[in-house]
Amino acid sequence: MILLSSCKKTEIGKCDDLQSLYSFSDFPIGFAIDMNELNNDSHYYEIAVSQFNSVTPGNIFKPYYLHPAESYFDWFEADRLVEFCQNNNKRLHGHTLIWHNQLPDWIMNFQGSQSEWELMFKEHIQTICLHFKGKVKSWDVVNEAINDNGTLRNTIWKQKIGNSYIEKAFRYAHEADPDAFLFYNDYDIALNETKRKAILSLLNNLRQRGVTVHGIGMQMHISVVHPENHQIAAALKELSENDFKIHLSEVDISLNPLSREFELTEELLERQANKLAAITLLYKEIPSRYQYGITFWGVSDRNSWIREHFNRDDYPLLFDDNYNPKPVYCKFKETL
Repeated sequence: MILLSSCKKTEIGKCDDLQSLYSFSDFPIGFAIDMNELNNDSHYYEIAVSQFNSVTPGNIFKPYYLHPAESYFDWFEADRLVEFCQNNNKRLHGHTLIWHNQLPDWIMNFQGSQSEWELMFKEHIQTICLHFKGKVKSWDVVNEAINDNGTLRNTIWKQKIGNSYIEKAFRYAHEADPDAFLFYNDYDIALNETKRKAILSLLNNLRQRGVTVHGIGMQMHISVVHPENHQIAAALKELSENDFKIHLSEVDISLNPLSREFELTEELLERQANKLAAITLLYKEIPSRYQYGITFWGVSDRNSWIREHFNRDDYPLLFDDNYNPKPVYCKFKETL
């Protein structure tokens, strides 16, 4: 393993993390926050405060954490995050109101008619949106509702409420907080053209029905190989031409997507840096009104979800295991 403690010089001077990423950018630069790391790791806290001006809660806004019992919402950690963002002038992007994963047992086991399910669904969305009104700038209203083949995923919400649950989710969120930007968020939007066109068809149809949908979150859990840059360019062009704000919402760049044993090399780190640079340049080409920002799914390789979820060696983020800036950080800052 190679852990780099410094990066080569760039046009902006010595590559270190003394200057914030966001100070070089015309659009917000964010990260998915882990409140346990924030509260217990001073290096993590320092980078969180100094480098980014947008924050997405990695887990604590998901129903399992925020709404653990039918008649109880646990606001404690979420309100601490709001306070952190307010004290440090960070934009807060809410993730996520409706998803088919990380649901509490009471929702999975909820007994009721379709109308009772819809009432529960509405109360869940609007209680959260009202609680954070004026504090959360934007929401991933619905997350990962489309299958890879372009069909509607058979989630518990679809089973109990019907195909219209996505429309209702956006309507309820907008009713509760008319000032919040509302996003649909999903993965493989660049890689999978069929899925992308299905998402655009769905959201454009909602707009034609008077539903407020401001933007699309392209998750961008990618690798140094896929998707290819021309696929990313095509996706950014198509989404912006359909008048959607684009949030590169969950960016990480895997070096070991096939979960093999491998050696971390300078060449791999350079490929990672070049991949993010290419993405950034493509993103900068779309009109600024559609640039909602680039958000990384974590801070350091040591706290990336990929290692635990896939049980593999990988190094997908901007900072190494010792919180030192990697070549990908340096190249990103230069490209901004």
